[in-house]
Amino acid sequence: MPKRSNGLNENGSARSSGIDPTLAAVVVAETVEPKQELSSWALVELFGHQRIVGYLSQQTFGTGVLFRVDVPDLLKDGKLARKGFTRYFGLSAIYSITPCDESMVRSMLPSVDGTPGEARPLSLGSFSRRDWEE
Repeated sequence: MPKRSNGLNENGSARSSGIDPTLAAVVVAETVEPKQELSSWALVELFGHQRIVGYLSQQTFGTGVLFRVDVPDLLKDGKLARKGFTRYFGLSAIYSITPCDESMVRSMLPSVDGTPGEARPLSLGSFSRRDWEE
């Protein structure tokens, strides 16, 4: 049987080396690192060529965890140009997260607004039933 440094065999139970099984469980529990939650100003890049900047944090909904991005108000010449908002994203929607400071986020706000890329409206003339049937 291979030796393990935590006093457990491959089944997760105490080896017959005289270690109390409850003590072995405590040793294993103490070696597990606590979960760190991400909480930072950041540029978040999403699949679908979207980018959003703001304060990034994690929020639990039941058993699931979503990333929350709080986008601050955009001010131009001291006037409100765009009201701040909050968006939530699942882990599978995120391509990358770049932590940065608040001043960098505010400098990116005019060009990174957190809305999807350019969407073209579907006009009646751009698609016909003939196209569908062919």
